[in-house]
Amino acid sequence: PMPPSSAVESGFVLRALAEGLRLDGRRPRDPRTLHVQCSEREGCVEVRLGDTKAIGVVTAELVEPYVDRPTEGQLLFFVELSPMASPMFETGRPSEQAIELMRLLERGIRKSQAIDVEALCAVA
Repeated sequence: PMPPSSAVESGFVLRALAEGLRLDGRRPRDPRTLHVQCSEREGCVEVRLGDTKAIGVVTAELVEPYVDRPTEGQLLFFVELSPMASPMFETGRPSEQAIELMRLLERGIRKSQAIDVEALCAVA
């Protein structure tokens, strides 16, 4: 959990809201700037949305399908939340937030059918 705000911080945020400004100077409905940069390293991309930065890496490995899904390839996600982003995050085991984000990503991509998992299967 985040530490509670001081009275000064709370007052600053409330004044900014009353003036229709965000802390970064944007108006309430102004979007953050999106920047996508593919790395020279294959399978790597950096995405920035305002001051928030995420790095994505895609790897592939030939493995046997799960017994209960013999015609589907495997689609796995791993999320790491950097201690540089917040003192709440630690290196090592994935945090509860990282695990929840992994589940959310997997569920969202599987249910959207944005990736054809049967096309990932090399042997059927």
